[in-house]
Amino acid sequence: MANQTVLITGASSGIGFELARCFARDGYRLILSARPGGDLEQAAQNIQQEFAGVQTVVIPADLSTHEGPLHLFEETQRQGLQVDVLVNDAGFGEAGLFVETDLQKEMGIVHVNVLALMTLTKLFLREMTTRNAGKILQLGSVVSFLPNPRQAVYAATKAFVLSFSEALQQELKEMKSDVTMTILCPPATETDFFRVANAEDTKVGQSKKATAQEVAEGGYKGLLNGEARVLPTFGAKMNFASSVFFPDSMLATMMNMQMQPESK
Repeated sequence: MANQTVLITGASSGIGFELARCFARDGYRLILSARPGGDLEQAAQNIQQEFAGVQTVVIPADLSTHEGPLHLFEETQRQGLQVDVLVNDAGFGEAGLFVETDLQKEMGIVHVNVLALMTLTKLFLREMTTRNAGKILQLGSVVSFLPNPRQAVYAATKAFVLSFSEALQQELKEMKSDVTMTILCPPATETDFFRVANAEDTKVGQSKKATAQEVAEGGYKGLLNGEARVLPTFGAKMNFASSVFFPDSMLATMMNMQMQPESK
């Protein structure tokens, strides 16, 4: 894959960083992006130290703004970088009752998880379909299938990712395009998510979680195989099965219990 280039958002840590390691291992050129002022440069250095000779380009971008996704796309154009694989990993959440949570933070969640993902998909998918080649990995979640009280906005954004991406998968089939789109739906994972979402003290926050590495490995293999959807762990498969067999009202009650403080 020495002539293939992947762009990964949210690449400084967690699943995004582990996905970058997967691509680096197979010789892809890496374009790594995350919010300015974070650990992106350190992440790039770590990958270069682990995988000698890997080519990396670092493009910081604040995807919580209207300009961020456009800046990221335009910077790849300015540098003459053809993106063969797009990984829309960037995302974050917020825990708590909707009437009590911070509106500005939740607007940022919608910008990153929905608007930035939609914008980058639009811009890069157009190029891919013109070339009739390319792959896109969209980061959904098990809550893409489940109503999630106390994470209402986050879960709704992940439901958008699922619906949006499945619709585009059908459009690509109709176009008879060789471009593929894969939706990765991980369960609760050992990343910085629960700290950022103020959910570390919840039952799910204190529970045993999947590792970012096993989630990334599953998503990477599914992407290369052109799979439509990846449920990377047994827990993820069980969450999906629950969404099929139980009514939404029961699922909402079950998920609400998981978002309660561990002491309750």
